[in-house]
Amino acid sequence: MVDRVIELVPGERVVATKNLTGNEWFYQGHFPEKAITPGAMMLEAMAQAGIIFFRFCSKEERDVTYLLGSAKIRFLEPVFPGSQLTIEVTPVKVLSRGGILEGKISVDGKVVAKAELGLGVRENSTW
Repeated sequence: MVDRVIELVPGERVVATKNLTGNEWFYQGHFPEKAITPGAMMLEAMAQAGIIFFRFCSKEERDVTYLLGSAKIRFLEPVFPGSQLTIEVTPVKVLSRGGILEGKISVDGKVVAKAELGLGVRENSTW
């Protein structure tokens, strides 16, 4: 989902972008006459930015980060094809093997979605 990381401050924040085009697969059956971006896709974009955040906090290259859960999810405005999402994640609480991040998505400077994300970091060899 994330197209580009535009800012990365390890331990502080990640800012990324996602360009939405009308020909993306998730628009094909989701209100075809008036396509909007599904909330699950925006949540996934925040989670991917969160995974990038923890990837650059981890000292082990073999570590795998995964989404544990989400809370306080709010979709504030509809998002349409042709928009560019700006995704920002910042830490709420960082633990030794994961933590909680706050994610926000903006379009043209206006916050359209936000959530708290719980992510876990696990050594790849323990799977």
